Amino acid sequence: MENIEKEQAELLEKQKQEALKNVKKAAEDAAQNAVQELIDKKMSEIVSKFDNVATKEEAETLKSDFYKQVQELQAKLKEINQTRGTIKQKTFNEYLAEAIKSNEDAIRGFRKGSPELRLTLKAVGDMSIAANFPAATPFIQEVNTNLIYNPYNRVWLADLLPQATSTANSIIYPKENGGEGAAALWTDPATAKAQMDFDFATKTAYFKWVAGIVVVAREMLDDITWLTSYLQQKMLISLKTAENGLILNGDADVSTPVDGLLKNATVYDGTYTALVDKIIDAAYGQIPEDTFGFYVPSTVVINPRDNVAIGLNKAAGSGEYDVPAGTVNFANGRLSIAGLDTVASTDIVQSNFLVFDRNATMFIRRMSPEIRMYEDSELAKYNKVMFRIEERVSLAVFNDKALVKGA
Repeated sequence: MENIEKEQAELLEKQKQEALKNVKKAAEDAAQNAVQELIDKKMSEIVSKFDNVATKEEAETLKSDFYKQVQELQAKLKEINQTRGTIKQKTFNEYLAEAIKSNEDAIRGFRKGSPELRLTLKAVGDMSIAANFPAATPFIQEVNTNLIYNPYNRVWLADLLPQATSTANSIIYPKENGGEGAAALWTDPATAKAQMDFDFATKTAYFKWVAGIVVVAREMLDDITWLTSYLQQKMLISLKTAENGLILNGDADVSTPVDGLLKNATVYDGTYTALVDKIIDAAYGQIPEDTFGFYVPSTVVINPRDNVAIGLNKAAGSGEYDVPAGTVNFANGRLSIAGLDTVASTDIVQSNFLVFDRNATMFIRRMSPEIRMYEDSELAKYNKVMFRIEERVSLAVFNDKALVKGA
């Protein structure tokens, strides 16, 4: 009987959410139609007034008024469309909180010897730190260009790369492997047109487990609010850090490897010696040259120490901060080098760098993050329970020459 009532409650809740969704859509459609109708009405009114215009000045004034009103209405229409198109995606932590809340009774009633408790997230959600920790307290240091470093305002590589999903155990994809010839001007009908050949190698992206556990005291199960906050912070940051490591360095598995960005990248072959100069030359010189302009750099990865060193660079003589104006900038806690998104990561050695075009890569998910709760005999001795988070992911790199590394 209890199960039937639970199923009925779940069905009613589902129907309620679906009804709310339909009502919201209908309201948005009505608003959009109303604005469009108002634009059409205004246009008819203005056009009709032109029949009574006596002078050129009156016509110009009328036309100006017409354009002004239409622009205002179109701006409202655009705002409605943008609101519909940018409905805020729920964050990973919001989905986690929902999963914990919906299983609140099961968590509180979890007993020794019970089977594992799975907290199923409805979707992976936005896993960026900025979205999940909007109220994080920043460390602020103002030096010349207002260098602001916020430990929670990190940029994670998985968030920058193109995303894909799969249900297989591995992905087979074509990797660009050079080629011969190129398109050319054709002027003689008696000769063949220029031939270009592209070489591809078949590569396999194997899915890897990224996982971690958090052990907590059983007393925490009595305070669901505190438990939720604790798990959100501990699990998300740890998982994203491990993702960064896999993306940059791959893994050491010989039989089913994932080659990270650093292993795939080609070595910087320019003549510059300063770090900033090397990065800019590799990005805007070597990558376009080696890929015949097909790839355009987007991202640079450096060590946090180098991130700070570039921002605090001083002239040897005067001691003034002399970061090149317009080339290196700090804004909203983010370092930008010549327009490249900069990722500060401890997974890259100090004084080294990696620059690449994100479109030459792809981050693939086999399984979105899943959380389960356990209590085994060993944990029971200490009155503790364990939460495990894990996912299966992989990485594909389509062209090694679109990635350049240097030291």
